[in-house]
Amino acid sequence: MEETWITVDEFYKEMDELLFTVSTDLFLPCGGRPETIDGNNWHRVLDSGGNPTLRVITEGANSFITPAARSEIQKKGVIVLRDASANKCGVISSSYEIIANLLMTAKEFLAHKEAYVQDVLAILEKRAEEEANLIFRRYREADGKLFYTDISNAISGEINDHYAKLFTYFQSRPDLCDHPLFAKVLLNHLPALIRENATFKGRVKRIPQKIKRAILSSEIATRSCITEGGKWISKAD
Repeated sequence: MEETWITVDEFYKEMDELLFTVSTDLFLPCGGRPETIDGNNWHRVLDSGGNPTLRVITEGANSFITPAARSEIQKKGVIVLRDASANKCGVISSSYEIIANLLMTAKEFLAHKEAYVQDVLAILEKRAEEEANLIFRRYREADGKLFYTDISNAISGEINDHYAKLFTYFQSRPDLCDHPLFAKVLLNHLPALIRENATFKGRVKRIPQKIKRAILSSEIATRSCITEGGKWISKAD
């Protein structure tokens, strides 16, 4: 008998392979080691007849599936919504934590916490639904010739590109963030509690200019991609 040793990562990878023992319609990997499903084991999501044992994978964990494995799995007809889209709400919710910290004292936040959290959850649900609809719409428009994950990558690239141009634009025009039109865009981005509470709404002007620029750039870039109207941003530069 020969004794062999494996690394901690290899051990967890073996443990994570337990996921292959269950057939399901929807698989949500929301934890685990990166690259748990890779080019060497992706075929284990297939049954003995070569058919997928799942219909949809929504990656809640970062890099849980390698790009090569994503491609092979999608060739088998499985819908894969990659981490860049599925995890986006985590980043968005962090931004609203910053907003709460800027506009409320700790005591005020605790007093309004339930309402604020519900507002943020409503925003996240809307954002997730919009991006999912966009991904599926582009998939239909491409007659199914594009992978869902490639569409997700393209959307992220478009938003990031628009964001960079818009941030530079607002940075070169320091007073533009406080223009009534953009002040309204900024306000609409915020949770309803902030917009509807006169005290908190009055504090919005205190938000540092750099953060205002970031919010406006992100909001406009995202909205333009969701509505497929991003071409004007490229022309505006």
